[in-house]
Amino acid sequence: MARWDAIVVGAGPAGSVTALLLARAGASVLLLDRARFPRHKACSEYLSPATTPILERLGGGVLAAIERGAHAKLYGMTVVAPSGAAMSGHFASDHGPAPPRPYSFAVSRATFDMVLLRAAERAGAVIRERTAVEDLVWDRARGAGVVARSCDGQRVTCHARVVVGADGLHSVVARRLGLVCTSRPRRVAFTAHLAHVDGMQGMGELHVGRRGYVGLGPIGEDVTTVALVVPLAAVRGRTQDFRRGFFAELERYPRLSGRFERRRLVRDVLATGPFAQWARRPAVNGALLVGDAADFFDPFTGQGIYAALRGAELAADCLIPALARGATSTISVTMLEPYVRARRREFAGKWALERLIGLGVGWPALTERVVGRLARRPDLADLLVGATGNFVPARRVLAAGFLARLLW
Repeated sequence: MARWDAIVVGAGPAGSVTALLLARAGASVLLLDRARFPRHKACSEYLSPATTPILERLGGGVLAAIERGAHAKLYGMTVVAPSGAAMSGHFASDHGPAPPRPYSFAVSRATFDMVLLRAAERAGAVIRERTAVEDLVWDRARGAGVVARSCDGQRVTCHARVVVGADGLHSVVARRLGLVCTSRPRRVAFTAHLAHVDGMQGMGELHVGRRGYVGLGPIGEDVTTVALVVPLAAVRGRTQDFRRGFFAELERYPRLSGRFERRRLVRDVLATGPFAQWARRPAVNGALLVGDAADFFDPFTGQGIYAALRGAELAADCLIPALARGATSTISVTMLEPYVRARRREFAGKWALERLIGLGVGWPALTERVVGRLARRPDLADLLVGATGNFVPARRVLAAGFLARLLW
């Protein structure tokens, strides 16, 4: 039976980019996903400004394919408080580090994921769609492969030196490894695509309410992604499917009322969550986690795709030399330790900022105060938007002085 250098579970952005980089370096890579592509995902579909240099580094025409296809350009973010008060921050400003470009891309996941998947295939990764991973194979307490079921019901066992769990928020790999942790606040999201949404002007929008928030972002061809995020308790307390009340919920927000028409729905409402989930460790003997499988806190800041792509780069930077050492044994956790350290250096500040904002949007009075301050201080607004766009270091906005200026 053939043994792969790496089996990557999940062909979203994190999995496809990991597979691409490993295959390009000469590794034998099997990439598995339960879905058939192209497929839609419940996602903000926003690529923060710092994502663009990663797409450039991938080469192989990836960025050019994004630019050729349907996409939108966002030049900043507007945040609206429960009262309707608003602030706007721009990526390009005179107040801090310059972004790679003055805009970010936004693109449907059906398009984006296909671009990355085909790039991985061109690099040499073997792709198996409609193949669901059900369990891990163990060899002396080390991950040594996966047990999967194909679309025709056939159960197969595949062996590898390392298994990469890139299978998202509800990662089978993370669960089988016993690494999943959760915390508050627990939220779920409902997302849809709508055509001809009034008032979209090249900015992403975040509308904070009394019990949740709504994110809006154009993705090209006059289509907008609309994401409604609510507490898990609000969904569990309902007797009907929350998706049926999607448009009624949007009308609760002061600056959203009247902007949507049900007949302009061009993709059904999809659900995802609950959030605030992460792995105790991103690597163990024979396996590592990347993307949402490793951590997912809250989509408010829109850092998910950036974290997936950057995490894939860090995983590949660790795995390529480990696989090239010539041995055929399973990759040990000691060999994966550089990945653990690199993730901590790269994401620790972003995790702290994401959690702080996630808690803040659940406190309406605090949101009102901060939005009011940022409306009067566009320099602070630009800096905060730059940090959530991943091109301003998170430590700049986590400093005590900056936080104090948000409140007083």
